Amino acid sequence: MSKKIILALFVFAFAILILPKNTYALEANVKTAIDSLDFDRKSKNEINLYFSNTDVNEVSRYSILKRDKSSKDFKEIKSISAKDEKTSNLSYTDKISVSGYVRYEYRVDAYLKNGKVLKGKSIYASNVLICIDPGHFQTKNSVDGEDGYGYSESMTVLKLGLSLKDTLKKNYGISSVLTRTTESITIDGFTDKNLDGGHISLRGDMAGRIGADLFISLHTNSNNSHANGYPTDSQPLSINKPLIILNSLAKENELCINIANNIGANLSNVNFNEGLAKSKDFDTVKKGSIGEWTVAKNDSTTINGSVYYRLGENGDYYGVLRGANIAGVPGMIVEHGFHSVPEVRKKAMQSDLINKWSDADAKAISSGFGF
Repeated sequence: MSKKIILALFVFAFAILILPKNTYALEANVKTAIDSLDFDRKSKNEINLYFSNTDVNEVSRYSILKRDKSSKDFKEIKSISAKDEKTSNLSYTDKISVSGYVRYEYRVDAYLKNGKVLKGKSIYASNVLICIDPGHFQTKNSVDGEDGYGYSESMTVLKLGLSLKDTLKKNYGISSVLTRTTESITIDGFTDKNLDGGHISLRGDMAGRIGADLFISLHTNSNNSHANGYPTDSQPLSINKPLIILNSLAKENELCINIANNIGANLSNVNFNEGLAKSKDFDTVKKGSIGEWTVAKNDSTTINGSVYYRLGENGDYYGVLRGANIAGVPGMIVEHGFHSVPEVRKKAMQSDLINKWSDADAKAISSGFGF
């Protein structure tokens, strides 16, 4: 056999082994690109979709598909020719023609030049936007000592807020903006103590600036000094319960009341299942029958968690809720549990309690908006 024939056979065999692998690699790259589909709520009438654009030499076109909860099949809403797009990322804004809160399921398919069609992973996306306020700043409301477990309310609710933002988007298709993403917070040039000391309403006002549908301020609770005859930060499990405080707008909004009830019920279940509460009961409320918060209710070891309001000389007592109310956004403070209970501090610092609280909040928010 001549050397030329041997060389040709070798090249042919090499191509058989290598080319499929290259094809698989290219298809895997395209699949990864269309699976990167993500979204932002641009406005109440616009959802912005975006995904990576890779290996365009292998792609003929991309098809963006959509379906709502009543539809069995996806429908194409946009076709994008790959040859006309040279950027590394592609985007498309879906115009929402219906009123109210809606959520859709989206997907991107890639039509390859070899005739194959690769289907992307679908995601949920809605026109809801939440303003999440992780309360306080730096290491505010920390508990010292060995049984403090390194706990501070500020850092705990920051972790909670970041987790809630991620959970809302990935699991429920809900966008959110945080008032802070680090230990410190700055709004309109006011930072940390200067902000909370005299301009705390700006935290709630931020919800109006971004066009949010709901403002939620995340906290953990405490009590009066030496409440119930126990040291201040060594309260019994029987005091531990979630409390939700609504601003004046939310108090008259049945959707918000429903969300507050569901958050409270979900958190009560989490705390009880984690061994952090004596009861999983939560007293839900109805519009027109919401009670006012008092120290006695807060510190009680025999009253269940519930939904309240609290007023001061200038309207809503809490500045963050007052700021949201003035901005025209219904808002609530969510007290997830009492950090004055040692077992709560320990679980928050040494287990996945924060993620469970986040899941409880997110599920309630999503169901409240009808998803």
